[in-house]
Amino acid sequence: MRARYWSGVVVLAMTLLAITSVPATAHHSATAMYDVGRTVSIQGVVTEFRFVNPHAMMFMDVIDDTGKIIKWSVELAGRLNLAEGGWNEHTIVIGQRVTVTGNPTRVQAPRMLFTKLVHPDGTELLSAGADRLNEVERTRQQRARQRTK
Repeated sequence: MRARYWSGVVVLAMTLLAITSVPATAHHSATAMYDVGRTVSIQGVVTEFRFVNPHAMMFMDVIDDTGKIIKWSVELAGRLNLAEGGWNEHTIVIGQRVTVTGNPTRVQAPRMLFTKLVHPDGTELLSAGADRLNEVERTRQQRARQRTK
């Protein structure tokens, strides 16, 4: 009887562990994949833009110093966050030459986490939520100043 009880407890514990571990691995931290302490800029031609969740993706052809075309992937925020910032599926134009700045991967792959895009006319697109994050930081600093008074 006692062995049956403990085997039931073990099965229940394993089931709970399996159920709760899936959501934890379903999303990654940006700092795990990208070096958020560094930025790189690339210039190239947009070949594809996927306005989707969980992350929008942009693909570019970038010519390196030897003249070889390197296929770059640029990860952006998800469709919902981008749309909240005014983006849509036509915000980034296929075939357009742009300059993109972002955080490179930790493994030096031709991939980055988007922070800014500059169009040929000089207009800029910023990462979705950048204004929101700046506002959160301003509010945090304001509250910190109030606490020290």
